[in-house]
Amino acid sequence: MSKRPRKVKVVWRPLGKEQAWGQATVPGDPQHPMIEVDPRLSARRELEVVCHEALHIAMPDLVEKEVDRVGKAIARVLWSQNFRRVVQGKHTTPVRISK
Repeated sequence: MSKRPRKVKVVWRPLGKEQAWGQATVPGDPQHPMIEVDPRLSARRELEVVCHEALHIAMPDLVEKEVDRVGKAIARVLWSQNFRRVVQGKHTTPVRISK
């Protein structure tokens, strides 16, 4: 019997005090992990950090060196396929592609 998939919340906030580009946390409830990303990063570095932190949540037993290597490899493939974050206006409704 499989568990309900975890919904990861991604928050964009300056992480100057933490001296990090991003961090993955599991506050209280392990079913609701959170990724925090510094919004001052370049688009490519942002993608790399999100992949890196998502790996920390998906595979918590991986050592940092492996997380870093695999996160960069995933980000490189996604970037080469033109995956980008689209920033929409405050009052814009996102286009629904499929149900």
